[in-house]
Amino acid sequence: MRFDRAGRDGDARDGRRASSSRAPSSKASFTVVIPALNEETRVREAIASARANASARVIVVDGGSTDATVRVARKHGASVVRSERGRGRQMNAGAAAAAATGTRDASDVLVFLHADSTLPTGYGELITRALAKRVTGRSREWGAFEFKMGGEREDEGFARTCTRRAIEFGTNARCRLFGMPYGDQALVMRRETFDSVGGFDELPFMEDYIMARKLRRRGAPALFSAPVTTSGRRWDERGFSKVTLMNQVIILGYHIGVPMEKLAEWYKKT
Repeated sequence: MRFDRAGRDGDARDGRRASSSRAPSSKASFTVVIPALNEETRVREAIASARANASARVIVVDGGSTDATVRVARKHGASVVRSERGRGRQMNAGAAAAAATGTRDASDVLVFLHADSTLPTGYGELITRALAKRVTGRSREWGAFEFKMGGEREDEGFARTCTRRAIEFGTNARCRLFGMPYGDQALVMRRETFDSVGGFDELPFMEDYIMARKLRRRGAPALFSAPVTTSGRRWDERGFSKVTLMNQVIILGYHIGVPMEKLAEWYKKT
């Protein structure tokens, strides 16, 4: 399945449920897909956090970097796949590369990690346990980690630290209440689930929000009891209040039918 050009996710197939009676085994196979574009200073840490699970395969999908992102990724043990620019497109390319060279069964788990984020220690065990828990007779199909914002400055100050903690609290509360995590929390899903919903929508942005909506229709996410730490650079560069407010305006605009191209313009100005 692919979305229409406006990015709507109302396809009837969203409601179809693949069989999820089989829980991921204790020997689940993990592939961590990291979309990257000019992230030479941050991708190393993302890769290192993923490789902390010795059995995980790490694929960096480069969207045409002009810096040393590809060289750094290879140096630190990741496979590199080239793709056209666009986070949704890049993540689909990474998932396709994993399928082409690996197995495709109920034990396969895909972890989509942003290049400026790091996974928590023991993430594989957290995912395996959480997805194995059965709800109304079914094991979980997808999930995400708690959100933590990493500081970009050494002299944070009390006010900035409190603002960060408030944003983290609000993000994690939203996830618990509404089951709608975003991409900076590392979306996790079983391979069969990813395939059955048709992967990510290849739009300029909001691919994580649209994917979460598709997955939410299949069932509530597992929220793993440890945080992914994501760079706070966007908030630092553009302002906490401006970024937080504009994020909500963009989501509202999406739901009332504002064209995706216009939403992308708003996002770039944030």
